[in-house]
Amino acid sequence: MKRFLFVFWQCTWGFLQTLCGFVVFLLNVKEKHYWYHNAIATEWDKDYGVSLGLFIFGWKDSEDVMMHEYGHSIQSLVLGPLYFIIIGIPSALWANLGREFRKRNHVDYSAFYPEKYADRLGARVVKGRKI
Repeated sequence: MKRFLFVFWQCTWGFLQTLCGFVVFLLNVKEKHYWYHNAIATEWDKDYGVSLGLFIFGWKDSEDVMMHEYGHSIQSLVLGPLYFIIIGIPSALWANLGREFRKRNHVDYSAFYPEKYADRLGARVVKGRKI
């Protein structure tokens, strides 16, 4: 029942990001896919992870990345259509444009609010850690 509700909520309240995730899923249909808790996970050869509603993408054998991306998936459940504005765009900018800033200033990737919160949410669900 929990998975059904997760999928239903992502396909309704989180429709926009889930639709984008489905397109990325189809573009990577030959990769390995499986259920990661309640999300559909794809392992790919890229050196970054992405979460788009019901779909999460990360590299092989990286539990930490999948757990982090699952945290973003939970953020999508909460924020619905506001996800891209509040989490997705800032996160993508931090991951790409913030790389030099983080390196130069010795700032951890998880220091930025969407990443820190995704780590905490993912760990809470996957490992049962307190937020």
